[in-house]
Amino acid sequence: MEQDTAGGPSGSGDPSRWDGLALELQALRARVGDPSYAEIARRVSGAREAAGTPAHAARVARTTVYDAFRTGRTRVNLPLVREIAHALGAEDERVDAWVEQCRRPRPTAPAHPSEPSVPPTPPASPAPPGPPALSAPDGADAADGAEGRTARPVDPPPAPSGPDPSSGAGTGVPPRGLLLLLVVCVVVNLLGRSLVELLQLPVHLDMVGTAIAALALGPWRGAAVGLATNLLGVAESGPSSVPFALVNVAGALVWGYGARRWGLGRSLPRFLALNVLVAAACSAVAVPILVWRFDGGTGNGGDMVTDSVLDLGVPSLAALAVANLMVSLGDKMISGFVALVTISALPAALRTAVPVLLPASPPPADPSPPGGSQELDRT
Repeated sequence: MEQDTAGGPSGSGDPSRWDGLALELQALRARVGDPSYAEIARRVSGAREAAGTPAHAARVARTTVYDAFRTGRTRVNLPLVREIAHALGAEDERVDAWVEQCRRPRPTAPAHPSEPSVPPTPPASPAPPGPPALSAPDGADAADGAEGRTARPVDPPPAPSGPDPSSGAGTGVPPRGLLLLLVVCVVVNLLGRSLVELLQLPVHLDMVGTAIAALALGPWRGAAVGLATNLLGVAESGPSSVPFALVNVAGALVWGYGARRWGLGRSLPRFLALNVLVAAACSAVAVPILVWRFDGGTGNGGDMVTDSVLDLGVPSLAALAVANLMVSLGDKMISGFVALVTISALPAALRTAVPVLLPASPPPADPSPPGGSQELDRT
């Protein structure tokens, strides 16, 4: 399918001309959590299918993706490089800048760079015979000048805005679509709260939308959803909803940064561990609030778990902490995996930028993968 290629000048035989492009792709992959080559191939295939390409023609092999990251090539597949960059969150302008830098002729450094020599200052008193006092600084200045000239072209370009976990940019979704998704996430949280209060369930279910926003849009957008949820929840739960906004914000930050910066969304075991971390962080914030403002209970279904632990003879503070962590573990597992399934149904332009392993089938196995280390991360 991808046949448009680019190479160096005819007969140049320079295998390092496109190394800069491969190194930029490697750096971009590292910034978004080192997704496997199979996962990148799945994202590229999904984007092609979303653009209307038939499934059989949209497929791209893992080995083809791996070759795009390999240095020492004399020719590259620029359309595929652009698709890979899109799948990792980069924009067209950034890819164009990489290509332009690789195509720019590299000047040959002169063997003896010429620098205007500074006439030496006549000494105040006769100096003993020897080498001129200013010869070493002149050479150092010339070397410094040569170093400055050679270092400037190879300065790394500024990091693309796409993979920045704080902004969640590079999703390819217009602002109106992002705002709509944020509103839907808040509504999902409020509906979960209402269901729990109606049925007195021993969970919370008020962070499903927070998880969706944090994983799909970034930690701070997830935090905004959590804050809005608890502020709007005053209408249903009263002022007691406000202090727990800190719990919702803490969960959003751990979900967002855990997936985007710490790579905890690259495999199912890591995502499971991420939800455990979220549960622990939320309990660490919630227990002091419960003790300080509510004497250890809020009147919801979670209080039944606390009473059961107290019946075992556990001290009240320890019982509250244990019960809250147990409830939080179940709640965050439900919220995290419901969010994962929900994100898999989002538009392809947004789904391909999510740094988590979505529940979708990977491309068929390639008969000759480049190496075991490039397969799906199962750690």
